[in-house]
Amino acid sequence: MLDVIEVQSRLGARVRARRAELGLTQAALAALAGISRPTIANVEAGRQNVGLRQLVSLSPALHIELAALLCE
Repeated sequence: MLDVIEVQSRLGARVRARRAELGLTQAALAALAGISRPTIANVEAGRQNVGLRQLVSLSPALHIELAALLCE
């Protein structure tokens, strides 16, 4: 069973990888998602507990289904 820290770390890695695939900076992704750049940095580093509203905002900004963002 996964713990919260591992889930945050895996999610952060998926966000970072997808952002890189799209050629976006953290600032650009933040603007698209309506989330602050420091929040994006913390999510990618696995330091931030990501809320549902943030996930719903990140999904379209990253052009990825929410389920794909959450699951490997």
